[in-house]
Amino acid sequence: MELVPSQMAALRVFIHLADRLRIPPAHGLAEQVRTASCDHGIKRSRLHLTEDQIASVAYGFWLHRMTGSAAEANRFSREYGVSYTPALDGQDRFMLPRSRGPSRVRSDMIRSRGASCLCRS
Repeated sequence: MELVPSQMAALRVFIHLADRLRIPPAHGLAEQVRTASCDHGIKRSRLHLTEDQIASVAYGFWLHRMTGSAAEANRFSREYGVSYTPALDGQDRFMLPRSRGPSRVRSDMIRSRGASCLCRS
């Protein structure tokens, strides 16, 4: 997974606020963000994330969107097909691709976190 500098900045804030959040970042995400390699030629940071960490990134970008900037979440959704949407019934929802795209996120991972999954066709 490759993220642009503004996405990495938003992700670092999400990691920094982990102790204050109701839903903390996924296990190991902080280490992945800390050790991400940056390709200066394309100005993107490369991360190797688990499915759980990808869902957590989508949640972090949704939180960032609530502070005023939707660009990072929109780009993540457009490039990887993953987004987060809170529900009024308390069942948080993740939009995931079925099996296309570079992230290869599976819907069974989201179900294992206790959230419902909405998959795009």
